[in-house]
Amino acid sequence: MTANEDEGIGLLSGTPPVVAEKKGEPAPVPAVAAPAPVVAPPAPKPQVSTMLTLKAVEEAPREVTAGTVTTLSAVLTNKSAESLTVPVGIEVAYTSTYPGEGAEWPARWTPPGKRTSTELFARKITVPITILPGAGVPLSFEITAPVGVRYGDRVEVRLSVSDPDGSPVLRLTLASVARQAVLAIKTSRGYEREVADTLLARADEKADVVFALLVPSSLRGYVFAEGMSFEGVREMLKGIRKARGLVDGETTLKEVEPLLVPKITVEGFVEGAIVELISGPFKGEKARVKKIDQAKEEITVELIEAVVPIPVTVRGDHVRMLEKGGGKSGG
Repeated sequence: MTANEDEGIGLLSGTPPVVAEKKGEPAPVPAVAAPAPVVAPPAPKPQVSTMLTLKAVEEAPREVTAGTVTTLSAVLTNKSAESLTVPVGIEVAYTSTYPGEGAEWPARWTPPGKRTSTELFARKITVPITILPGAGVPLSFEITAPVGVRYGDRVEVRLSVSDPDGSPVLRLTLASVARQAVLAIKTSRGYEREVADTLLARADEKADVVFALLVPSSLRGYVFAEGMSFEGVREMLKGIRKARGLVDGETTLKEVEPLLVPKITVEGFVEGAIVELISGPFKGEKARVKKIDQAKEEITVELIEAVVPIPVTVRGDHVRMLEKGGGKSGG
């Protein structure tokens, strides 16, 4: 979605929220909603036998953005008092929110004791691995989220180990799931809304690239887009007037959060302060603050040069501080 200076700011989310329409202004058109992600099954607990243990380093699925590389790891431990050579099955599988359209995630791993990595494909292989007594062997897999990945797409590395003592086969699934990213778009100052509107129109024509847009009034020259990939958003920006490109690197939600909370317009004003009216019929007049209403974000002032002091109530953003008096702030 987009939000302009009068409407405040939009909210970043996988599913665009609804912003109340103000009178006299067209309602913002929501961007394409992100499809519901594939619900991932809970991570299986480590399976234990009398001789082996197979455990994930990180049990929860790893969330990644398009084009990034991550590592999924597990540890296979020999609890016996002698060396063991066991067959380890490795299978790579992909699932997508759009069946038949999901892109393959490049996957590589370096077998224990080897120096060169090997590319893994969407099929099962079996590798013999030797483990010393009481030792553990790391099994690490380098996963790349493809540029064309969809929201909620998932790759799984499924491990299986045949236990020499005849126990059931140990099984463990390591997973990585694609999530959206918050990207910062650089624009010419004063053209933030124009860039956002054009990008929004293109988002309606090309689904699953941009889910939501944020145009913060407190930060000039930037538009924030919630989308799946840098390349997808960069492609959509081509030819948009006053769009100056993407800022390198992902913007975190922590960095954006302050822009999602509107500032109280009467913050910093105190009773007795001298202000200047910057909007309305008394624009340019000086006045003294008599009362502050935090709940309504309004300030009651008295015009200094008026013959008869008449209280005038205005919005907090319609006045500018000139001299801070020694009074109290209103409640």
